[in-house]
Amino acid sequence: MKKQTLILILACLTIVAILVFVLLGRDIRATPSIEASSALVVNTKQEKALFAEDVNRAVPIASITKLMTTYLVLEAIHKKSLSWDEMLPLGRLDDPQAVSLYAKTGTKHYSVEDLFAAMLIMSANDAAEALAERVDAEHFTEKMNARAKEFGMSAKTHFSSASGLDKDGDMSMSTAADLMILTKRLLKDYPEVLDTTSRTDYVTKKGDTIHTTNGALQEGMVSGMDGLKTGYTDQAGYCFVGTAVQNGERVISITLGSSTDEGRIKDAKKMMEFGFSK
Repeated sequence: MKKQTLILILACLTIVAILVFVLLGRDIRATPSIEASSALVVNTKQEKALFAEDVNRAVPIASITKLMTTYLVLEAIHKKSLSWDEMLPLGRLDDPQAVSLYAKTGTKHYSVEDLFAAMLIMSANDAAEALAERVDAEHFTEKMNARAKEFGMSAKTHFSSASGLDKDGDMSMSTAADLMILTKRLLKDYPEVLDTTSRTDYVTKKGDTIHTTNGALQEGMVSGMDGLKTGYTDQAGYCFVGTAVQNGERVISITLGSSTDEGRIKDAKKMMEFGFSK
């Protein structure tokens, strides 16, 4: 009888050990392997990091910079110091390789609404700079940095231009943790930004069509994705701030420093899937 009891106990312990091994193994396999050098994923309802990798390391952020420009433009719209219908000129960029709305279309003047869409959807640098010039020609970058401090972003964050282009060798820098603060604040204060960032393409009032740089959105790889912003320079690599809603829950993912555009898209998909699985 004692022998049978012992066998039964050993069998139960074996089953428990197998279940623990399987569950732990499943959790390990669920943790994504990514190209990005730093990454952060949160569920906005849970207010905790679901995945974090080197989130406090300061890195170049390229056109992710435009998220702060977006905030300040929307603030000006809400304060009625800027209107969507106002026409603005596009200035010539110093870098001929930079993404330019004017270079694509040959059209010199656009409405604020069109420039706003071009800045976020095709990441047009001249559109971002034109909007910044209109909002505060003399002190726009100072406003960007002051607002970062106000939001609680760390001293590691530094904006050098409205577009994210280098200015006299000075690069916009930030961390995944700081960019999460900015993203959450933008979505909280001005959720209408998603009406623009959720579009795969956009037709301006003059009939010019622009397409999104968000490959994950373009290819429909993540259900419920409605934003938010890509970035790329040689120094920054391929960066992405993405967000999506599924079953009433919003996930925000940030990946910085992916080595290829394809890698950035794969990282975005993995991050979102991981975020919604938790």
